[in-house]
Amino acid sequence: MSAVHCRLRRWPLWLLVLFLLPSCAVLGRQQIDHRISPDAVSRVQKGMSKEDVVATLGAPQEIIFSHKEHDPLREHAYVYTHKTTLYTAISLAILTFGNMDQKNDRVVVFFDDDQTVAFVGASLHAGNAAYGFPFGQ
Repeated sequence: MSAVHCRLRRWPLWLLVLFLLPSCAVLGRQQIDHRISPDAVSRVQKGMSKEDVVATLGAPQEIIFSHKEHDPLREHAYVYTHKTTLYTAISLAILTFGNMDQKNDRVVVFFDDDQTVAFVGASLHAGNAAYGFPFGQ
C-alpha cells in the first residue's frame, strides 16, 4: 500500500476528530417565581379571608380587580404562577442542537362580594418538566 493511499484512508478519521473536538453538551434549568406547594393549595378553602390566603400561599404575583360601578378597585382574584424550564443542548463544531421543556404552575383564587374565597382553580405541572434529547423523543 502506498503512502498516499494510506493518508487518504485516514482523512475521514481526521475530519471526524476535528469536527468532534470543539463539542460540548449543556444542561440548564430556569425557575421563575417560587414553587407552589400542592399541600398549601389544598389548605385554601371556600370562605377563607384574603389575609388567610396570603398567609397560606404567600403574596400573589398578580391581583385581578373587578370592574363594578361602585367599587372599581375591589380585588376580585389573586393569581400565583411558577415556571420551570429545562434546557438541553449539544454543540458539535459549528452546529448546535437544542431542546427546551417549559411547564407552569398557576393558581387563581377568586373572591366573592364578601371578600372571602369563592373558588380556587389550580394547574400544577411545573414538576413535570424534563430534560430531553435535542433530536426529539
